[in-house]
Amino acid sequence: MAASSNESQGLKIAVAVFIALSVILSVTCYFLYSSYAQADAQRAKAVEGESTARKAQGMLQAQVEDLRGRIGVRAEDADAAKAEIDAHYKKIYGQLDELDNKVAASLQKFQQSGAQPAELEDLRAKVQQAIQSFRQENKRTYISSLDRLTELMENLSLLATVMGGDYLDLRHALESATTVNNKQLAVQTSQAETARNDVMEEQKKHVEERGSLLAKVETLTKDNDLKTTEIANLNEQVRRLKEEHDKERGLLTTQIRDWRDKAERSDVVLDHPDGYVTYVDYESREVQVNVNRQMGARPQMVLAIFDARSPGVPTEKPKGTIQLTKVGDLYSVARIVKMNNPIEPIRTGDIVYSAAWSPNSPTHFAFMGKIDVNRDGRDDRAELKRMIEDAGGVVDYDLPPPWLGKETGKLSPQIDWYVTDDRMPFRDVYNPSSEPMLKLESELKERMGKVIQEARLVGIRPMPIGKLLNYLGYDINTPIFGKTEAVNDAAIKRLVSPKRRENAAAPAADANAPAGNANAPADNAGASETPKKDDQAGDQ
Repeated sequence: MAASSNESQGLKIAVAVFIALSVILSVTCYFLYSSYAQADAQRAKAVEGESTARKAQGMLQAQVEDLRGRIGVRAEDADAAKAEIDAHYKKIYGQLDELDNKVAASLQKFQQSGAQPAELEDLRAKVQQAIQSFRQENKRTYISSLDRLTELMENLSLLATVMGGDYLDLRHALESATTVNNKQLAVQTSQAETARNDVMEEQKKHVEERGSLLAKVETLTKDNDLKTTEIANLNEQVRRLKEEHDKERGLLTTQIRDWRDKAERSDVVLDHPDGYVTYVDYESREVQVNVNRQMGARPQMVLAIFDARSPGVPTEKPKGTIQLTKVGDLYSVARIVKMNNPIEPIRTGDIVYSAAWSPNSPTHFAFMGKIDVNRDGRDDRAELKRMIEDAGGVVDYDLPPPWLGKETGKLSPQIDWYVTDDRMPFRDVYNPSSEPMLKLESELKERMGKVIQEARLVGIRPMPIGKLLNYLGYDINTPIFGKTEAVNDAAIKRLVSPKRRENAAAPAADANAPAGNANAPADNAGASETPKKDDQAGDQ
């Protein structure tokens, strides 16, 4: 029983639970259905709104596409479209600037052609104003841009109209000018034709003259060919004669060299006297010699005096030195510069000699290397040259050391002596040795060797400077005198005037004068000096 009561109680509980669950399920289904109905209504409303929005978006997209087409923008994005519009505006600005420049150039051309400048300048100002207003507009829109461009087109149209009118006026003026020019051209053409005919006639004359000239040229060409052949033959003869002359000159040079070599081997007779002493005045230390102006003597010449009995002229040591003070047509007066030995005075009949001068023929010299006259270690070539010129000689060639100057002159067979100086100076002179200086000295020695060899080949004889200085009467202790600028005429007259003697004995010729010498003076017997005076001078 208990079991059946428990089962019925369980069944009751199960039924109760079932009923409760059914009620809960019914309530739940009701609420769910109610929520679904609201959601479905909202969905339908949303679908309708979406459809409306799509229609509006389609209309906006169509409007945007229409505006893009009207504006000409290709980009779909707003920023890209703005950038494209700005780039296009920039391009338009450049075109407007170019347009302004073209308008200015066209206006300038029209002004040069004669157009009215005032109207053109006004139109150009309007064009520039439209361009500036287009560029400087702050709120630029499509419509405002079209307005500015329309205004610009209007100004350009007006400008084109004015320019066209000016062009028509200019064309009419040019047509009238062309008509006048055509008339003038016809006149000028007629004159040109006449001138052309004259030129053709003149050209015909020139052609005929040219033919005759060509014939003359052909004749002259033949003559020229003949002359050329003759010149070639003469050149060949000249060349042959030159070769013969060179051979003969070489033979003569060899002979001269041999003769000079033979002359140098003779120590006794070296040269001929240049003159003689015809009178001596020891009181005034003056002498009279028989050299004169016709022989080439001149004042200031220095001459050496040798004894009349000298075995050769000149000897190594002269008796003294004189210097001409007055040169006449028959004789000359000289002062005694120096007497080497008081017991051997200068006498009437003594030989007058100059190593640098001969009657009517000066002696030519060449200097080679260093020239130290007073042996002080310094070069004295200028002083030696002065002494040679004072003695009547000429220096034709000079080869100084490179540090003193350049080589001057030219060697020739006319040169009689070449002077060298191999003496040592009296005192040592410090010369700093360096590589360039040693090189210059070596070059000098090499050049001297070649020049001396060349001088010997042309027959030039050597003259040591010591011997030359003896002949020139140089004394190292004698002061150097300059050239005389004044002459004591009273002393010269007293010297040449006849001497008064206590004894009325006639003057006699000096016994020491060489007899029969061609250079002795013809009036030597009329000399004013007495033998007694010469003997007294000899005793001294």
